Amino acid sequence: MGLRHRPAREHHMSRRRQTLSIIALVAALVLGLAPAASATVPSEEQWRADVRQAMAGGRAYLTERAADDRPGDGRLALNLDIDNSMLATEYDTGKAIAVVRRFTRHARSLGMAVLVNTARIVDKRAHTLVALRAAGYRIDGLCMREAGVRVAAGKQRCRREFVRDGYTLVANVGNRETDFLGGNYERAFRLPNYDNQLT
Repeated sequence: MGLRHRPAREHHMSRRRQTLSIIALVAALVLGLAPAASATVPSEEQWRADVRQAMAGGRAYLTERAADDRPGDGRLALNLDIDNSMLATEYDTGKAIAVVRRFTRHARSLGMAVLVNTARIVDKRAHTLVALRAAGYRIDGLCMREAGVRVAAGKQRCRREFVRDGYTLVANVGNRETDFLGGNYERAFRLPNYDNQLT
């Protein structure tokens, strides 16, 4: 009797194992996708705290660098990205990031230039200048990306042009890896972007 019923039980157990395997696979896929679907940027308060931490010591550094006259120095200058670096594009559109604006004002008080290096394309130039002025920034140069040019390539081209124009870039402020690829600057101030969730 036991021998006659064993194949049925084995078939039932095999079907059950298949069902459980499918359920486990679906659960794994759902769990695997859940973090991406539910990922959110931190609160504005947390972001501002992280920005302040990234810029900590910045003004003291500028003061020291201004006093350190090095052979070959041109006019000392900052190189700054705009979105979520100078302007709070994600959290408070159009408003200045206060700690960065103070950084630029301190640089100008030391005789340094404020140069803007953005991935925004050139046809946004007039709008960008208005936005920066409205946010309280005074700048000495604005370099923008040509349409169709990769962001990293555009950023590096702008820095090369600034150096060719006689500037020494003592600080580079940005929030994405493309802001820092290549050289032609001395110190990086890396603002948060939370795994590229901010522009």
